[in-house]
Amino acid sequence: MKKLKAVFCSINSKYIHSSLSVWYLFTSAKKLCKEEFELSVVEGTINENEDEIIKRLLDKKPDLIAFSTYIWNIKTVLSVSEKIKTATPKIKILLGGPEVSFNQKQVLSENPFVDFISSGEGEKSVPLLLNALSDETDTDLKGISYRKGDSITVNEGEVLSIEDIPSPYCEEYFQSLKNRIAYIESSRGCPFGCAFCLSGKEGKVRFFDLTEVKENMLSLVNHGAKTVKFVDRTFNCNKEHAKEILTFIKENHGGKIPSDVCFHFEIAADIMSEDLFEIISALPKGSVQFEVGIQSFNENTLRRINRKTNLKKVTENIERLLSFGNCHIHIDLIAGLPEEDFSSFKESFNKAYELKADMLQLGFLKILHGSPMSEQRELYPCEYSFEPPYEVISTPWINADELKLLHKCENELERLYNSGRFSRTLSYVLAKINMQPFDLFIKMADFLLEKGEKGSIPLDKYTNLAFEFFSSLEGVDRAVLRDKMLFDRITTNNSDVIPEALKVEDKKLSKVKKAFAKLYPPKKGEKRTVAILYTENKAVLVRYENKNPVSGEYPFTECRIDELLTSAQ
Repeated sequence: MKKLKAVFCSINSKYIHSSLSVWYLFTSAKKLCKEEFELSVVEGTINENEDEIIKRLLDKKPDLIAFSTYIWNIKTVLSVSEKIKTATPKIKILLGGPEVSFNQKQVLSENPFVDFISSGEGEKSVPLLLNALSDETDTDLKGISYRKGDSITVNEGEVLSIEDIPSPYCEEYFQSLKNRIAYIESSRGCPFGCAFCLSGKEGKVRFFDLTEVKENMLSLVNHGAKTVKFVDRTFNCNKEHAKEILTFIKENHGGKIPSDVCFHFEIAADIMSEDLFEIISALPKGSVQFEVGIQSFNENTLRRINRKTNLKKVTENIERLLSFGNCHIHIDLIAGLPEEDFSSFKESFNKAYELKADMLQLGFLKILHGSPMSEQRELYPCEYSFEPPYEVISTPWINADELKLLHKCENELERLYNSGRFSRTLSYVLAKINMQPFDLFIKMADFLLEKGEKGSIPLDKYTNLAFEFFSSLEGVDRAVLRDKMLFDRITTNNSDVIPEALKVEDKKLSKVKKAFAKLYPPKKGEKRTVAILYTENKAVLVRYENKNPVSGEYPFTECRIDELLTSAQ
């Protein structure tokens, strides 16, 4: 009986990301394969040179390479696979993951270098395939599609019992983590069936044993993970399950769980319960962040995509979560959904912005293989790219030019709002001008284009440009604007360099610095900065330590200048 060398490969979007899927397959194969297979995991990124990834894979001298595929890496995976197959035809190529689980025949037909497709959950089917290859048997395997002569056999995957899924957290995984973002799941599946999503296709939600989940949480943080993301699609769909995990965090954060660890959850805001709010309100600051997918404030849109949402409850509950001040709140909108035209999306955007969440993500609809929107095109007419990530180009409700405008809005939303670097500035400007947030971001984008700026812009230069743009708006006081932007700058950036537009040469500053030093003596090695806010007759001292884990701001002390100087005499 031949022994195989198999490599499980994940090509991530960024180095800081890790992958659970390949480690699930790794531990499953160790458990279910009949022989002592030589199994290993290789992780790379889409930004890496493909030849470097290929070298690391071929150095393992594998008989089979299994790739985990998603919309962000499928192009790289196919390119790497083809090069490997050309160089070493005997190596078998197996693809799995959501990007190939619903279009197996197409993938095998268009890519002759791919030998097998694993559909759905592969913890059982992939080890069985390895066993069959080792035995050199010709067996049809549930969940594995393959090419046989001129024909293609498609075998759909199965939904596994939770008991059949081994933990991915082995010693090799922990050694690979190296302070990257760690992922964990306490459940699989989703109780909802949104038309743009794949999560609801697995049927009933299955929950992992809570004792094991807690043990895994501790293992991850004890091996250096600082951010642990729960990949549960709707974490709070089971209230008691969610309560127990959040209570575990509350009781152990700062003890068994280091105080600098943060857990991330995706939740449905309209199904929050009073006892869940009570637990969340008592969580240590920065221990948890919540992501809430609103998607749209258009009721017709939500009905059309089979999304059952009580928007009044969503709004009230997000505001309540934000009022606690201890959790980072991230909300999502999706542009390009059915029934949502340009003016409707603009309204959704402005309503979402007014919630004042810590982050507002503007995403664009993707037509994913296997989603209801992909399979029922007559119900969801739209034009979209047939290249990954399959982003919508136009719909009967919103045209291509309007979607391009939304991309412009997204760019400035990221730089001005989601960066957290201009919070006081935006609050001041929007309070003074006769313009809604959406229009402000569009106008900023147009201003940058007029200046010939495209793509990324260094922060200092962007700050100077933002000052120029905002100060040109009717109702904005240039001096007040300077103070607001400077306050934002020094509390979010520990650089001593002040952007040119915000500089004011003033001999009084040295007196203010000495006064602060006398009243608030610096610790050894402490980094700090001092600034004068002229329109408020205030001085500000910022200490660059103990950054607020929710707002991202450094602690500061404000004083009236005359009182400060008098107190320091």
